[in-house]
Order: sequence, then structure tokens, then C-alpha cells
Amino acid sequence: MLATGTRATTDPMTSLEFKELSADMAAVLRTVSHYKRYTKNENVFLEGDRYAGPYLVVEGQFKIYMLGEDGKESIMHIFRTNELIAGGPLFLGGTYPASCSALSDGCLVAFEYERLKKIIQSHAMIHSFFLEHSVRLMPRLKEKIENITLRTGEERICAYFRSLGADKAAVTLDIQKNQLAALLDLTPESVSRIFNQLQARGALVVEDKTYRLNET
Repeated sequence: MLATGTRATTDPMTSLEFKELSADMAAVLRTVSHYKRYTKNENVFLEGDRYAGPYLVVEGQFKIYMLGEDGKESIMHIFRTNELIAGGPLFLGGTYPASCSALSDGCLVAFEYERLKKIIQSHAMIHSFFLEHSVRLMPRLKEKIENITLRTGEERICAYFRSLGADKAAVTLDIQKNQLAALLDLTPESVSRIFNQLQARGALVVEDKTYRLNET
């Protein structure tokens, strides 16, 4: 079941979150969805909870993660605006395969699983909407596997900064360093050491809490 403490809002649902759909199809989805607001570190669902439906990010950042037997956290992906969380089980049911919590205060669109299933069966456009959003996660999962199996710690960190655009301009780090470590399957100590090494040789320029890659 959903974690306690979540709060439904009374904000009117708009078609903004369903901008890829026609007005008619967006209206259909609004009948089986509502906003839920979360505070930083609040759980959305836990691994093994009965599947209650997917979520679409309206604002904020949310992480999907797993805990090892030693309690070490591994972040599978950080979801941002207009990304679909837990879309895969929508077609399979069962339980949530990993846990989800808020990295910042944020808002999600929550979908009612049983009613949504019926709509998907009768509306091809809505079926495609959820399928396409689910498929978009595949490159991220591929990158996760490559990080673990093929890339050094330094390569992982540089790749993350490039994804933020730090190879073109100075950027701020959008997550805390301990969360970056969990996302890249590194220890916080390794992240700090690699940051220092990159700075020492001028490959990473740090100014006023901004970062810029200086790769040559």
C-alpha cells in the first residue's frame, strides 16, 4: 500500500501533465488520477508493496532505489519532471520491485491502478502514452549497467557532469554528493577523492558551488 503521510491536494488537474495526449484523452486520464504532494525523504512506496499504480512527476526529484543486505543503498534512477515512475508493473501487476522516495519536496500525479487498466484496454492512445513513457527509462538502465561493469569511478562522474551540460558551461550539482555516490555505485569517500583528483589536474573547475568540465 502507499506510504502513510502522503497528502492528496485539491489543486485542479490540468492537461499540462498529459500534453502528449489530445484534450479528450487527457480528460479521460484525469478521471483516474490526482495530485499527491511529498516532503523531502518521504516514501512513495517500498519494495514489495502491492502495486497500486504508476506516478508521473510534476515537480521535484524522486529516486528509485534498492537496499543491499548490508544496508547499502543503490539508486537505480532519479526521476524528474514528466518522467513516469513504476510504469513497467502497470502491464504486469504484482508488487513494486524497488522503493521510491522524494529527494526534495515535490508533487506526483498518482494513477488508480484498477481503473487505469480498464482505460488502457479500451484506449490505444493512452496505452501508447504509458508504454512510451516506460520505454524512455531503458537508456538510463543501460547506462546503469555500463557504469557498474565498464566504467571507472572517474568516468562515471564525468559522464554525469556531461549529462548536466558541464562540458559546455558551469552547472550546479542537482543532487547531494552522497546521493550521487549511490546513483553511480560508488562510496561517498570515493566521490570526494575523485572530485579532488579532477580539480587537482584542472579537469574539473569549481567556482561558487558550480562545476565545469575542462576536458582536453
